[in-house]
Amino acid sequence: MNHIDVLDTAIIFNDQILSFPMSYEEIKKVLGNARIVEDTSGKSVQTSYYYDELGIEFDGSPAYLSNLKKQKAFKDNDHNIVGLTLYVSGNKIYDFKEEKCEKKYVGNLTVLGNQIDRSKTYRGALGFGYCPLLDEKGKDKKHIQVSISIISTSESVFTVDDDPFYDGDVLLRDVIISFQPERPKSKVNYTIVIPDEECLVFDTFNFKLAVINELMYNRQILEPYFDIYDFMAFKKAHWNLETDKNIRAAVDYFKELPIPVRFADYVTEINMDGSDEIYMNIAPEWDGSDERFDFNKLSEAELKQFKNLKKMLIFGNDKDAEKLRKICTPLGIEVEPLVTMES
Repeated sequence: MNHIDVLDTAIIFNDQILSFPMSYEEIKKVLGNARIVEDTSGKSVQTSYYYDELGIEFDGSPAYLSNLKKQKAFKDNDHNIVGLTLYVSGNKIYDFKEEKCEKKYVGNLTVLGNQIDRSKTYRGALGFGYCPLLDEKGKDKKHIQVSISIISTSESVFTVDDDPFYDGDVLLRDVIISFQPERPKSKVNYTIVIPDEECLVFDTFNFKLAVINELMYNRQILEPYFDIYDFMAFKKAHWNLETDKNIRAAVDYFKELPIPVRFADYVTEINMDGSDEIYMNIAPEWDGSDERFDFNKLSEAELKQFKNLKKMLIFGNDKDAEKLRKICTPLGIEVEPLVTMES
């Protein structure tokens, strides 16, 4: 008989831990190959991983990554699985899905080592909801970051449902388990302080952004680490961050941010990419389809500050790279475009 224990940010399946957000490769190491079904009817692909013999389905989608980044729970693009469903009754739970598991889940379900306490459930959209406290005796009332939805046995969730959740150690209800990460509170002070030392001078703002990405996000030596959601909280502002447009306050921050000259020696390469953190913190939903962060001109003065810079991979095409080579090549800097004319 199977046993799943739900923790704060993970599940334990038969003594093997799977942490949220999950990747299919991690699940496969524990459960083997799944039957994979992709739903392309929406704006983003929804992928379901069915383990028919176990009665378990895992759900993943690139659409979940935005919220994971917002909540500081993002790992990488492959870790986009944030939920699973236990098909205990064998019924099709989701109205919008054509599929379900071929067999039923047979086993126990515990949360923090205990079976679900019915007296601590609340009325949910699908029946009952359950999200217990991590420490019921502590001062901070922090709930676990995994929500459990227990499906009602009645035709309507508004109908009184007194049917049991368990028969001994056997779960009797269909259950949906969803990772809902709680964003940690930030203590970062984003007040810009001009250092008592010489700072770099930039004539090209987009080049400065590329340098900041290298120093702040890749090498992690330029502080504070800028996070647009923490910055919003620090400013006590309410900007729309679900947008591909530039957040003006973020742009202004990076324009004003001083970079000490001593950091220049750490910049040996610049490899621009549409998924770079610097751009995601200026335009959170930017897809890289426009040229707002491109540059094909630089001044000799700003380049000469970076004596160890030997290579740049830039946004744009061969023509953009060729324009930059006129000033970069004499300084010993190789320039390559991210997009070639053939592509």
